[in-house]
Amino acid sequence: MWGHFQTLRFRLAALYLVVFGLILTVLCVVVLAAHEKDLRESFDERLTDRAETIIAEIAVVSDYRVDQPSAEAPLRRVNPFRFPGYYFQVRIADESVVDRSKNLRGQTLPLSDAAQASRTSRQPVLETLRGDTARSLLGKAGELRLLTLYEERAGVTPFYLQIGVSLTRVHESIRALRHIFLLVIPSALLMAAVASWLLARGSLAPIGRIVELAERLSAHDLSQRIDQPRGKDEVAALVATLNQMLDRLSDAFQAQERFIADVSHELRTPLSVLLGEAQVLMQQERTPEEYERFVSSVQDEVRSLSQMVNSMLTLARADAGFTTPVAADVSLNEIVMDAVQRCQALAKQREVCLVPHLALPQSDESELLVWGDGELLRTMVANLLRNAIRHSPPDEVVDVKLIADGTDASITVRDYGSGIPPEYLGKVFDRFFRVPCEKGTFTGAGLGLTIVRGVARLHDGSVGVSNHPDGGCEFEVHLPLHLAEPPTKN
Repeated sequence: MWGHFQTLRFRLAALYLVVFGLILTVLCVVVLAAHEKDLRESFDERLTDRAETIIAEIAVVSDYRVDQPSAEAPLRRVNPFRFPGYYFQVRIADESVVDRSKNLRGQTLPLSDAAQASRTSRQPVLETLRGDTARSLLGKAGELRLLTLYEERAGVTPFYLQIGVSLTRVHESIRALRHIFLLVIPSALLMAAVASWLLARGSLAPIGRIVELAERLSAHDLSQRIDQPRGKDEVAALVATLNQMLDRLSDAFQAQERFIADVSHELRTPLSVLLGEAQVLMQQERTPEEYERFVSSVQDEVRSLSQMVNSMLTLARADAGFTTPVAADVSLNEIVMDAVQRCQALAKQREVCLVPHLALPQSDESELLVWGDGELLRTMVANLLRNAIRHSPPDEVVDVKLIADGTDASITVRDYGSGIPPEYLGKVFDRFFRVPCEKGTFTGAGLGLTIVRGVARLHDGSVGVSNHPDGGCEFEVHLPLHLAEPPTKN
């Protein structure tokens, strides 16, 4: 596991480094291209300024008259303007050279077709020479930037002024910047590698803690949680989800432990009774009547054990947050009436009268329905009725009311007994809790009301208890209604 985590860290750091390297490379290329462009534009602007200065200042006009052409005077006129590294040349309209700077050493700057076109456009033409002329003046790797201007004035022979300068300084500046980048980029990549590693380690640190915690977790200790990182990124969401999962697992394991402990506690007594009776029975010969009573007692105990196991399974399923295994639209009116019929025998035995109050449908074509397990809902209402019957005096009634309110329904069961002591109201739904009766005795196994709460939760409902102001105790269950669509009329 740790090896895979290390691989992921290296991959993430490499990804950061590649992305940074690409960004840095693109940035350097853009900066270098922009610098080269600005350098060449600035160079061309200075070359153009030199040419315009020469045309404006030298008095070539008087020496290029048509009737008195002269090559000596212009030479003396041009040469006083000494710009180091610049080459000058003057051609008249027939393209013959009438003047040139001394540094040309008798060579002639070429007049290309594009340069000749300046005669029509009257715009300066910039070119870069790389041929024999450039090599003879500047050397093998030399390049000459050449500007051609065409000048035409009244009464003067038109002429071309050509001025050139070496591009060596431009190339040297560009090469210097490239060398700087060649030094900066490796250094930046090295720092980026260190930063990427630190960033990857910081980004994956919560995952490392998750791995360490997962290695320490066991079914005996699910109390540990991962520290929630700051922020709302994916790692924070992952940590929050895992902590929630650990909460659910912890609740499920605790529910399982409670289930095992409760079952062990409750099964110990009836099993001990059965074992004791069997041992007593085997000590001596018994009559058929005694064996019959023993078998009948065994049947009662096994029946009680079976009911208790079913109840515990229902509670375990509710504690674990499972949904009902069988779900369908169930009529609450039918649920209440079925529960009343189930409890009639116990009510008759205790001389208590069950009085149901059913709810009318909310419309002519609707029914009060809930989505859930009908048998569990009947057990829930029946447990409430049995509890009310056991705590009702003889010749009293137990009211069970079904009320619909919008999208919810409530089932209220009220007895007219002595009520529940206030100190026990918050405990009646606890597992195996039984309210003491007269003379300190207890009734029931203490699971009925716990099952009521568990079934209500399984159906997204709730249950509450209170002592009625006029006497007795009142339990109220709230369930969400499942609104069925009315049938289609033909």
